[in-house]
Amino acid sequence: MGNQLAIDALEKKLSDLERKANSLIEVINDLRAEDGLPPRPPFGGRGGRATSSATGSQIKPDTFYGKKLQTAVREYLEMRKLQDQGPATPREIYDAITQGGFKFEAKDANTALVGLRALLRKRTAFFHRLPNNSYGLTVWYPDLKKPKATAAGIAEEEEEEEEEEEEMETATADKTAAAS
Repeated sequence: MGNQLAIDALEKKLSDLERKANSLIEVINDLRAEDGLPPRPPFGGRGGRATSSATGSQIKPDTFYGKKLQTAVREYLEMRKLQDQGPATPREIYDAITQGGFKFEAKDANTALVGLRALLRKRTAFFHRLPNNSYGLTVWYPDLKKPKATAAGIAEEEEEEEEEEEEMETATADKTAAAS
């Protein structure tokens, strides 16, 4: 009991160092993705200790506060994996990270959700979309082959982007109408 203050101080320092290491790994993974290389797992992701933000069974009000969107989403999915919950839908991810203090820079929740979906869809080096439209981390599925770019696949992506643009325009128009 006499060591609790020291333990708490060291745990906080470790948490800060892990957060810094994961920020650096995120930059490294962005560069690796540009070169077509697989992402490096987050600090503690290979049988080591999990990061402190991913060990709690409950999301705290500041769990994702001040973090980048990709980092917050990745950490949330890691938390789910540790709790045997697996992949999540974009809405589940949105709800969880906002509960955890993440602040979207979007005008409203619909626009923020559209942006989240775009990130999940475009960052295929990190996030994998399952057939049931939920998302997991790409590192969870090491045996997956990258799909070939087909005309049908490109058309489907363009159609999704058009739908998202329409959703954004509708959300913006609704907000403008409500403000009048």
